[in-house]
Amino acid sequence: MAKAHKIIGVAPGRSYHENARIILPQKVEEVWTWEPFIRDAARREELHNMRISIKRLRYTMELFHVAYRNSGQPLAGRMERGTDGASIFQSSFLPVPSRKPKAESQYTKFLAVIVDLQEILGDVHDCDVVLDVLTGNANGAGAAVLGPGVATLIARTKETRKADYETFLRKWEHLSTRGFKQKLLSFLRNSE
Repeated sequence: MAKAHKIIGVAPGRSYHENARIILPQKVEEVWTWEPFIRDAARREELHNMRISIKRLRYTMELFHVAYRNSGQPLAGRMERGTDGASIFQSSFLPVPSRKPKAESQYTKFLAVIVDLQEILGDVHDCDVVLDVLTGNANGAGAAVLGPGVATLIARTKETRKADYETFLRKWEHLSTRGFKQKLLSFLRNSE
């Protein structure tokens, strides 16, 4: 598995939102470093590494979701006493339920696309793992010993993997033609 790219430019003195605007675009760029490999279905390791990069982007976006909410919205929460007796604000870091601010709604849409891509590549990887196990067993014991059931399962898993891979590729191409990366980067860098 490929290591995460080093994030450059984060500073403890900056606001949460300022650091989000530095970190998230770098995570997006990390995902796109794998794009040259995705049109070859046999590049299993690179597809897996792309899935991991997408996963990192997803979780980072989930972490910074609060930075992209409407700053005028109050946070849901309550004042409580901490273990030391001091007052602390307990919050879920979510706005008080009301209509969704436009920025949050757009952020949620971008995040949903990232989640979808991660899940599809996860399905492709799951098939790769199953095929490794099944073909490893077939190679070790001989196909005659394992019988036609395993051969059928291998064939079905290959078909499923092919269909999942093609779904991913179609979605990726659709997003590319619509300028998804550029729109996401612009949103992440310019949202207040």
